[in-house]
Amino acid sequence: MQPMNEKLSRVIDSMRMPLIFLVVIAHLVPFTLPEINFSRNPDDIYTLISEMFSHNIAKLSVRCYFLISGFYFFNKFKDDIVTFYRTQLFKKVKSLLVPFIVWNVMLILAVFIKHHVFMKVGLGPDESYDFILGSSFYDLFWGLPINFPLWYVRDLLCMMILSPLIYLLIRYTKYFGVIGLAALYFLQVESQVPGLSTTAIFFFTLGAYFAVEKIDVLALFDKFKYPAYILTLVFLVLSLKHNGLPDQEYYLRPFIFFGVFSIINLFNLLYDTKPAWSKKLMGYSSLSFFIYAAHEIYIINWLKGGFFGLSFFSAGWGKLIAYFIIPVLCMVICTVIYKILMKIIPRWFAFSLGGRLPNYYGPVTPVAESKSDKVEA
Repeated sequence: MQPMNEKLSRVIDSMRMPLIFLVVIAHLVPFTLPEINFSRNPDDIYTLISEMFSHNIAKLSVRCYFLISGFYFFNKFKDDIVTFYRTQLFKKVKSLLVPFIVWNVMLILAVFIKHHVFMKVGLGPDESYDFILGSSFYDLFWGLPINFPLWYVRDLLCMMILSPLIYLLIRYTKYFGVIGLAALYFLQVESQVPGLSTTAIFFFTLGAYFAVEKIDVLALFDKFKYPAYILTLVFLVLSLKHNGLPDQEYYLRPFIFFGVFSIINLFNLLYDTKPAWSKKLMGYSSLSFFIYAAHEIYIINWLKGGFFGLSFFSAGWGKLIAYFIIPVLCMVICTVIYKILMKIIPRWFAFSLGGRLPNYYGPVTPVAESKSDKVEA
């Protein structure tokens, strides 16, 4: 039997690419939430499926990452919080802050280059160009941020800074503090301060609690897997029925909570029953982070414009077909770009990804303890 952290590290590693695929799917539709008509009309079926995946199931990805990051941040904590905090913060400058800055800058540069090239050839201005010029440095690099998927890294950086307070909360209140944060999360009590969402605070602290209290996450989640599966489905249906209504979030958040349990249980099951399949999903920390950081730099939007701009893909069944084709093509394009950049500028490219390098596993065997803390995004 593999030690707790070794197996968990493997299971989490196998989750990275599927979770990033969900992140890509989340960005296929607008932020607005339409009401869903449960009919056999092709447009209604498209709305049902796209809302189910993009605005419900896809939200599990970042919440899983917050929980996992909280767990691994405190996984090796011993006793000296000051020394531990200093060491961890130094590591996160490289693995989180550097890529956060780099990939926001990359999007801004891409907008400027595209705008000036298009203006020269007479194709018209880029709307994002004027938006960037009219935005403050704070908005571009923190409030939004301009590379929107990086809000997760922004919030995670805040959790790292607040980690001593999170540790003290866990140490002196045990699970009561976590329950209190859960109440704030489910009741949608938000600070409205960028970086301090209750989503980040609750799930990061929950993961930290498991680490500080030395709880076997996989064993604990496995005990509740069947109730979690059932409640995940129940709240998914309720969330979809209330999609676009003021109270939808009250059903969405319980779905996310039980869904995080369920998705980790499913990948644990895959690891136990189909180890060869699980192994094929491992070792993509570097690639998955690149897809996460780069897919919004025109790639997915051009794909959406290209497909949905064609009459066949603009409505009904054609639109549904495009909905499933676009994220796959986006992943493929990002993978090709990743491989090219890793060949021609490997050092700079790895630096821009926070030092993450390709690391493809061989046979499924116990992993070294030193790899157990490499989980951000």
